[in-house]
Amino acid sequence: MDRATFVQAGLAALVAGPSPQPAATLTGNPWNMCDKSAALPYDHPLDLKMQVLDGPDFHLLAYRGRAVLLNIFATWCGPCNHEQPAIVDLAAQYAPQGLAVIGMNDREEDDAVRTYRKKYGITYPIAMDRRGGFTRALQAGRATDISTVFPVSIFIEPHGYLYCYLTGMMSRGELDYRIKKFLDDAPPFTPSPSPSPSPTASR
Repeated sequence: MDRATFVQAGLAALVAGPSPQPAATLTGNPWNMCDKSAALPYDHPLDLKMQVLDGPDFHLLAYRGRAVLLNIFATWCGPCNHEQPAIVDLAAQYAPQGLAVIGMNDREEDDAVRTYRKKYGITYPIAMDRRGGFTRALQAGRATDISTVFPVSIFIEPHGYLYCYLTGMMSRGELDYRIKKFLDDAPPFTPSPSPSPSPTASR
């Protein structure tokens, strides 16, 4: 898949993918490692629009200037359930330092996600990936036999660039470590300068 068009492909969800599977173990990666596959879009800012459960639509551009953690989950996923309390706690802990956490549910009914949100006291927005296309598009090109694994953690820098992509459950200690490192490494946000107004033609 062309990296420049992976988001559009994901949102369109034109091709059905294989059934997702929950991650059975922790990430298994050293805590300072991320998936740096060339198939993932590390080389340009990301954009994404998606409906939010009981809220205004999620638009990634609106989060420019903030470090973003996208947590992709399913309510039936045991590792997602195990990881969720730590994500909720750390989202509140690191919000004053500029971290924005966004949940992203994969292809479930609203009421099921509402029940999950209430169970864990989730207060951050939950984007609804109605057809699962975004997650599958991220996986595309990484293997010929792709099986989406949950949970997925996607760290996005304040300028919109992908910082780290991980599949599998993380312990609270790993989550805390990775968030701290992410916030320390994220470059300071510098807004793009506004274009200068065109000079007025002489009369």
